[in-house]
Amino acid sequence: MRYKLSKIIFYIVFCISIFSIVVIEVFDVSYEYSLYQDNSIRLEKEFVKKQKQNLKLEVQRAIALIEYNYNKKEKVISENVKERTYEAYSLAKSLYEKYKDTKTKEEILELIKNSLRNIRFYDGYGYYSIYSYDGKTIMHGINKEYENNYKLKEYKDLNGKKILDTIINVAKKKNEGYVNWRFLDPINKKEDRKTGYLKVFEPYNLIIVAADYISRIEKELKKEALDRIRKITYANDGYIFIFDLKGNILAHKYSKYEGKQLSLIKNSKEKQVIESLMNALGSKDETFLTYSWNRPNSIDFTDKLTYIKKFEKWGWIIGTGAYLDTMHKLLEKEKQTLQEKTFYRLFYSLCIFIFLLVFIYFTFRKISKEMDKSFSVFIDFFKRANITNEKIQTKNIKFYEFKELAIYANKMIELKLQNEHELESKNKEVLINLSLLNEYKKAVDASAIVSKTDEFGVITFANDKFCNISGFTKEELIGSKHNLVRHPDTKKEVYKDLWETILNKRVWKGVLKNKTKKGKTYYVKSTIVPILDMDSNIKEFIAIRYDISDLINQEKRIKLQTTDILTNLPNRQKLLEDLELKDCLILSVFNILRFKEVNEYYGFEVGDKLLLSVAQKLRSLLKNNNLFLYKLQGDEFAILVNKNIITLKEFKIQCENIIHSIKQIKFEIEENILEVNLVAGISAEKNYFINAEMAKNHAKIENKDIIIFDENREIKSNLIENINWTQKLKKALNEDRIVIFIQAIISNETQKVEKYECLVRMIDEDGTIISPFKFLNVAKKSKLYNELTQKVIKKAFDYFANKDVEFSINLSLEDILHKPTIEFLKEKLEENRNAAQRLIVEIVEEEGIENYQEICDFIEKLKSYGCKIAIDDFGTGYSNFEYLMKLNVDIVKIDGSMIKYINQDLNAKIVTELIVTFAKKLNIKTVAEFVHSQEIHEIVTDMGIDFSQGFYLGVPKPIE
Repeated sequence: MRYKLSKIIFYIVFCISIFSIVVIEVFDVSYEYSLYQDNSIRLEKEFVKKQKQNLKLEVQRAIALIEYNYNKKEKVISENVKERTYEAYSLAKSLYEKYKDTKTKEEILELIKNSLRNIRFYDGYGYYSIYSYDGKTIMHGINKEYENNYKLKEYKDLNGKKILDTIINVAKKKNEGYVNWRFLDPINKKEDRKTGYLKVFEPYNLIIVAADYISRIEKELKKEALDRIRKITYANDGYIFIFDLKGNILAHKYSKYEGKQLSLIKNSKEKQVIESLMNALGSKDETFLTYSWNRPNSIDFTDKLTYIKKFEKWGWIIGTGAYLDTMHKLLEKEKQTLQEKTFYRLFYSLCIFIFLLVFIYFTFRKISKEMDKSFSVFIDFFKRANITNEKIQTKNIKFYEFKELAIYANKMIELKLQNEHELESKNKEVLINLSLLNEYKKAVDASAIVSKTDEFGVITFANDKFCNISGFTKEELIGSKHNLVRHPDTKKEVYKDLWETILNKRVWKGVLKNKTKKGKTYYVKSTIVPILDMDSNIKEFIAIRYDISDLINQEKRIKLQTTDILTNLPNRQKLLEDLELKDCLILSVFNILRFKEVNEYYGFEVGDKLLLSVAQKLRSLLKNNNLFLYKLQGDEFAILVNKNIITLKEFKIQCENIIHSIKQIKFEIEENILEVNLVAGISAEKNYFINAEMAKNHAKIENKDIIIFDENREIKSNLIENINWTQKLKKALNEDRIVIFIQAIISNETQKVEKYECLVRMIDEDGTIISPFKFLNVAKKSKLYNELTQKVIKKAFDYFANKDVEFSINLSLEDILHKPTIEFLKEKLEENRNAAQRLIVEIVEEEGIENYQEICDFIEKLKSYGCKIAIDDFGTGYSNFEYLMKLNVDIVKIDGSMIKYINQDLNAKIVTELIVTFAKKLNIKTVAEFVHSQEIHEIVTDMGIDFSQGFYLGVPKPIE
């Protein structure tokens, strides 16, 4: 059965249209429903967010009020005691003025004492006292047995401070002023600060004093703050409540809740709410909590959102809340509105859907009929196209596409006629082009080296020039590969790149070094082109080459210039050639010390003139023509001689004479007097240049004028060992074999582990654990030290980030002054804010601190994250007590060299005790390192050292 294309198109388009409209409608319904759900969630979130902001704002206002009362306690106590003292002074002054002319001093003083003795203030605990400058108590408000004697002169407060000495010193210096001491509060029976104000009564040089306890003032301010908080209301039913850290309610809008202790609350619901508030806060400073509670004057419970925040200074928890039933009503109203809007949108969409369905049906039915007519026109045209060249009449075709198709069909007829005419002329042109192509082939063949190979690289054609330059005949070349002319110096990578390029159907260009049949070298500039067949498959390769041997040889000659331009002496290249050609030699390499400073200070022009002067002087000193002088790179010279002419010992003496002679000369360069000091290295063994360079560098290190490589064979072994360790360290870093071990630090008070120190280790390829003493110095010399430090920082944070224990890492001054390392540390602190609170940075000193400001800035920055700072290995090396005063440190780690012999070395014990005493006065914790036995541990514990670390307490262990 056959079907008309127009009807098939109609039914397909109609079905696709219906399906598309249905899919759009389904998506529209789904979108509307999703939008409705999203809007509901958004409304709820926005309401809760706004409520949280309002609650937080109200609590912050209340805390601001409490903070104000807290901050004014010092002002209040200062004003109160000063006012009381001035009242007593005024009373004494008035009595003095009244009776000074009629009574004796003793009588007036007795009147003053009797007037002040019985005065009480500050809830009955405040009183006056009077003292003389020599420490005698003249009057005491609560205890007469102290009067007219010196019993209180040696009296000390709870900190061991002599109270009366302090009062007398202030009186002598200022005549009046404030004094502070620590005393037992008679109300709370706790140690408290007491603030007093004194004023000298000038007529008799007596000191009048009044004082008060800070806790009493604080109690009054707390009461005042609570009274004001109770009165705070906002919105319709908002209020502030306060309870302490034990759950006791201190302030509430409804007085029935106040004064309740958590343990005595009988209402289980009330008790549960208070416990949930305290548990939710936990160790946090603030939090939000939702729970069920009844509105005032109602028994119905509803959800309530509450915000609470700690006020640490008084141990209070301040909070407020809002009922969420209002939000639920609002949300229900908004949801109803959204439902109505969604229904109307869906109804309108359905109406449009039905309209479109009807419209599409009738539209496509009409189009289908018109398409039938157009197809009939084209069917008739193709039936006649093979017989006649008749064209289609386009005026009766309605569709644009069919009309365009008809135009192109007519053009096809026209093109058919034109092609038949042109075919004959094209055949003639092909014959002419084949003739020209042969001529081009002759031209290339005459000027270039040409060869062809099959797809496997087997030579199928070689022209005469290829045979002439290579020395092979065509018979030898054809059937072989280009390996015949491949030079062994050409690297395999070149041919690998060549084959990858041409096998990917791309042209390869480059210079190749080849050899002739007789082994002579020649160079060719090559272009290799893949030839493709009609299916774009590689059929063969053609190579066109040009001989550039003359250019390459000329370039080599240019590179082999062997004279130094400045001094006209043979240069380093010439020296290397001479070393290559000759045997039994002695070579010395000289270096001008600190020549870089001449260039930096006087300029390169003066530096060049100095080099020229030194070269001229060396020429004059080398009178023996068998000693050859060379100018090497920069500030270096070399002297070469044959062993048959001079012995090694004689040559060394001559070099020493040269160094001495140059040292005695004052070189005058552009009115500048310059001195030159030389250092030299000598080698009489193969690899002369390298060995002499090593000897020269070793002479610099050992601060010697000259060193012979033969006399110092450890130079080479040290260098080789350093190179081996550098390679080991690089490989360990790349393969992540740098690990950290942790060693426990024990509290001497609790005998429990309180922190760990992170120690770097290298795991060798055979699994051996390598101490940092083997590779740390090598890391610094090979510029791997900072990468090593950053590796330790990363691994320490990865391990301790989620562990609730303090940990320490070691940083040297070089680390602290290396900005990328410190930036890396800051990134880790930002990423791990909790871990930052537990990090201890141990500053390791290898040299004295010069950049104090940078170190201090670094310490303050770390402390802003909550980190602690420790000084490592204190007591030896560059450590001194000045560091503890200049740097804001928290911990001092006493060096193990003193701790491990503290049971035998009296000096070590005395110094350790001095450090501990000094640290305690500065409130700095101390750690004893290298605690290797029970005896040592007991000694450091008895000395008052806070923490211990060592193999007796725990060996370093790898992290899991």
